[in-house]
Amino acid sequence: MDQGIKVRPATGLKRHPAQTLATYRTGTWAWMLHRVTGLLVLGYLYFHLIVLSSDVWMSGPADFNRVVGELTSPPFILADLALFVVVLYHALNGIRIMLFDLGYGIHRQREWFWGLMAVGALLMVAASAALLPLAHL
Repeated sequence: MDQGIKVRPATGLKRHPAQTLATYRTGTWAWMLHRVTGLLVLGYLYFHLIVLSSDVWMSGPADFNRVVGELTSPPFILADLALFVVVLYHALNGIRIMLFDLGYGIHRQREWFWGLMAVGALLMVAASAALLPLAHL
């Protein structure tokens, strides 16, 4: 007689996928956003290295000054502000994850998340106040 583990066949989803998304909690959304922001930072770093190595494909200081002029235009200043949001979220959520790994606040994940997001909002206001005047909007 077989004493192994009995596995019953999958019966499919019990809920509509939209209902499943609606049941995700703060920790799940924080985890997904952490992965997405990590990929965005990685993509930015790749783009940044291409721009920094631009002396290879630029003909001289005039081309470099032109590129720097474009990078200080309003769309790029706003892109820098968006980059700040992405890095800030990734860093603050990373701190939250490290604290959980050390055993702090495991049963208060939602409070930690929203508390750190409030800190992030304050830092975002400060960054906006510093960067938006540079955009000359």
